[in-house]
Amino acid sequence: MHTDNVLMAAMYNGTQTQVNPPIDTVQSKLTACADCDLLLADLPVPEGSESVCPRCGHGLREGRPDSALFSALLSSVGLLLLIPAMGMPLLSLASTGLRHDVSITQAVLALGNDGYWEVATLVAVCTLVAPFLNLWLVFAVGVVLQMGGAPPWLPALLRLNHHVREWAMPEVFLLAVLVSVVKLKDMAQLLPGVGLYCFICLMLCTLLIETLIDQHELWQTYEKNRAQEK
Repeated sequence: MHTDNVLMAAMYNGTQTQVNPPIDTVQSKLTACADCDLLLADLPVPEGSESVCPRCGHGLREGRPDSALFSALLSSVGLLLLIPAMGMPLLSLASTGLRHDVSITQAVLALGNDGYWEVATLVAVCTLVAPFLNLWLVFAVGVVLQMGGAPPWLPALLRLNHHVREWAMPEVFLLAVLVSVVKLKDMAQLLPGVGLYCFICLMLCTLLIETLIDQHELWQTYEKNRAQEK
């Protein structure tokens, strides 16, 4: 039998790699490879393992059985950090005896007052609105799944989160802040504020959410909870 038509396990750099079989081998739910569009059986992946496409070797998913738990924990921490990150001063600008504190909200309002409403709207969406919605959706999904629930509206939240997280870009705003610091360091004294530290922690929390949470595991947990309710 051709190697593309069998289920294999291999050791690669100490990590177990599972090669998913095509649909003619195992009758199961299907998934498609993002690189070559090969239809494969969507098999459960053990913790610490990774499933790959047998045709092109593209990684399909990693085994993260605690995705629902991490969703609830990390999103709750992110929501707690969100308020001080958005409302408290990011930087303090001191020059000639004057000091001015700037927060993310004040920066968005300043852009709007200067006539740059398009830029202000984009910054507000990518830095304020989308990160909040992303964290809230992840929190709601994680808590419901962790409690064993499977309400009919939960798939809509999972699909909505897939689109919202593409607009959450706190790291872009942080890069803009760093560029401003480099340009203004010779003109005035810049002091980091509490909001900057909270914003950095918020960005790291968002990065952990993207790294430790597998969307496939969330869907499988939902289906498992729904089957137990029947």
